[in-house]
Amino acid sequence: MVQVDDTFEQPQDRDPGDDAAILAFCLSLLAFGIYCLLTGFGSRNGPGFTASWQSLPARTVTGPVLGGLCALGVLAALVCALVL
Repeated sequence: MVQVDDTFEQPQDRDPGDDAAILAFCLSLLAFGIYCLLTGFGSRNGPGFTASWQSLPARTVTGPVLGGLCALGVLAALVCALVL
């Protein structure tokens, strides 16, 4: 049994689109985490977003790959949450 708002329901009664949206959003968070690890963005006294983007290793390859994964994850999460 899973509590949803004021009711309880079986886990198989949940909308599968919500689970897929969570997984898709995790893909975008994974891409952002890899970006932070590669550049040091978000660390204490670390570089800003522009400076860290300039220090991205193999920027012509990793930049579009990480940006594409992040955008794909966000778009897939929206589609799964709203359509499925």
